[in-house]
Amino acid sequence: MSKFRFFSTDLAIDLGTANILVYKKGEGIVVDESSVVALDADTDQIVSIGNEAKDMLGKAPEKLFILLPLEGGMISDFDLTEAMLNYFFSKVNPGFSLFQPRVVICVPSGVTDVQRRAVEDAALHAGCRDVILVEESLAASFSLRKENDDKKSMMIVNTGAGTSEVAVISLNGIVTSKSIRKGGDYIENNIINYLKNSKKLEIGKNTAEYIKKNLLSLKVDRGDDEIEVDGRHIVKGTPTTVKLKSKELISCVIPFMDDLIDTINIVLENTPPELAADIKRNGIFLTGGNSLIDGLKEYLQVNLILDIKRADNPLTATIDGAGIILENLDDFLKQSR
Repeated sequence: MSKFRFFSTDLAIDLGTANILVYKKGEGIVVDESSVVALDADTDQIVSIGNEAKDMLGKAPEKLFILLPLEGGMISDFDLTEAMLNYFFSKVNPGFSLFQPRVVICVPSGVTDVQRRAVEDAALHAGCRDVILVEESLAASFSLRKENDDKKSMMIVNTGAGTSEVAVISLNGIVTSKSIRKGGDYIENNIINYLKNSKKLEIGKNTAEYIKKNLLSLKVDRGDDEIEVDGRHIVKGTPTTVKLKSKELISCVIPFMDDLIDTINIVLENTPPELAADIKRNGIFLTGGNSLIDGLKEYLQVNLILDIKRADNPLTATIDGAGIILENLDDFLKQSR
């Protein structure tokens, strides 16, 4: 018999292009899975969601579509996003509730009203009674303040799978921000194209992600690091293994780094002088999965001539901050008015 309760526990969600993280009030992070859905082409039925669906990438038969319902941190397929949220909600709050949860959802800053409405509608259709949207950088600032002696003003560079966002935070609000539609996916696609063009090797997204995490480096002294990469020869069509050195991948990441530095400089130019002084004193804080790329922090530091700090937990900084907001939601809503 399904469990019945009057109230479902409130949640916070980091709805990312690559991963969805769910924070349950009073418990912490209870879901950390891939934002991927496997769909049966014949029946239009969902076969699997999350990490299990991601593992099927590049391996699924033709009748199975492996789909990403989110692009650039925003909804690209409304129905699949609703189904994915429904799945994780029922996992976190099983059974039946008379009153559905309130949900804090993190979105990129600068989203349009249409995009905001799409996120709200997807969450409401999935069973929420109230949806509070919070910009990702603002959410991350709550966890960063906790790590760094409650600094009131800061610049955050949040670089994820689909987008990279630069924002200046002051007094619980975003003063200025700018984002680019480039992140981990862009770098991984560059790696795929590099291997195809230079090695005649075809690889899948999961392999490209492994290369990015384990070989890609902006440090000169790691240039000769090497791994073997398995794939399919694009001419012969046979399984092939090639050796790949770290220095070969520099061309895959430098265009992204140049765009990120340009974006940071634009935001700095639009920052009020008083806050610019705070950034000079406090440094720039990095969050998101791409901040873990070896040498990225040091590369930014050399080119910007500013102190660059990485969050203690860059992969969860946004959801950690959203969790702090959720635990103190009434206070947050009062301050936001």
